[in-house]
Amino acid sequence: MDNFQEVQLLNIHNCAVVQVNASWNHKNRVHIEKLSNLCYTAEIDIENKTIGATIAKEWNIKIVPTIIVLENGKEVKRFEPGISMKFDENTIIESIRKEVK
Repeated sequence: MDNFQEVQLLNIHNCAVVQVNASWNHKNRVHIEKLSNLCYTAEIDIENKTIGATIAKEWNIKIVPTIIVLENGKEVKRFEPGISMKFDENTIIESIRKEVK
């Protein structure tokens, strides 16, 4: 996502999974696109000069990657990794699948 209009459009989806990450941490991203058959999926780079800092502040992003599950635009679940900044991708994907079913 590169602009605020795209972020605002999250409100029209029954279910959305958004990963907030940084380009320098790309190797630790979770392949949330595996969930695209269940929910709308999107990624936001906090280093994006247009929206990154605002999203990080408004969404209270403390560590990257952070994965947020939204239902009708409201946050229902948040996943934050430990100090390693890594997730076990299979565990996260399965946890999200259970959350959105």
